Amino acid sequence: KEAERIAKRNKKIEIIIIYIAFAVIAFIIVLNSVIIPNGKYNDAIALMDAGNIVEAYESLVALYGYKDSADKANSIYNKYKIEKIKAAKVGEYILFGAYEQDNNTSNGKEDIEWLVLEVKDGKALVISKYALDCKQYNTSYTDVTWETCTLRKWLNNDFINAAFSADEKAMIPTVTVSADKNPDYNTNPGNATQDQVFLLSITEANKYFSSDSARECKPTDYAVASGANSFSGNCLWWLRSPGYDRIDAAYVLNDGTIPKYGGIVDADSAAVRPALWIDLSN
Repeated sequence: KEAERIAKRNKKIEIIIIYIAFAVIAFIIVLNSVIIPNGKYNDAIALMDAGNIVEAYESLVALYGYKDSADKANSIYNKYKIEKIKAAKVGEYILFGAYEQDNNTSNGKEDIEWLVLEVKDGKALVISKYALDCKQYNTSYTDVTWETCTLRKWLNNDFINAAFSADEKAMIPTVTVSADKNPDYNTNPGNATQDQVFLLSITEANKYFSSDSARECKPTDYAVASGANSFSGNCLWWLRSPGYDRIDAAYVLNDGTIPKYGGIVDADSAAVRPALWIDLSN
């Protein structure tokens, strides 16, 4: 009889332990799926109402669709991008504008990622993370400079209008782009220009990138479909400096090196990596 009582008591204890375990598990589930997310959601809404857009957006995204967090995040996405740009630091990537990149036009343009190269005087100098398109430096085989080449015209007309909204274009100042010589040759680089979008020079490509590997650049699927050659996943991309003479323009090879002689201006397999300044005060 004593053994039976002990067995019954142990059985009751086991049942109680099981109920407690289930209760603890249920509480943990409710805690993680309701209580904590709800608190984070309320904190994110408070941040949004207070105008802390960056923190609010990132907090909402981290909720992975809890309640209407995805809709709330989408509603402040454009403001988030602008605030991220204003807080940009050298070496960081920011989103600004949109351009076809995955070569699937049915899903619209993709956000352009930009690498911040320099921040000064309330402006940030940026260059696209990926080579965005494939264009000739000049559409005919003739003596040209950055000032007179067709690629400059394309960047400051077709590209800028395709990639940026009116509000975004208002954040891109027109700046003086120097006519930098090729450091290895005395080729006349032409005159300085006034541009919103431009290419880096040889000097700038060496200044802003610390190594050959840092200059390596991958083309988008759209750039490849447009003719950009891709070697080991990287592409050639144009610089604005002249090459050996004015029928050649400088470029960066797929391994990040810069051949001093450049390539013929009407070559049709080099990619385009635009650069521009963004006014952070707007």
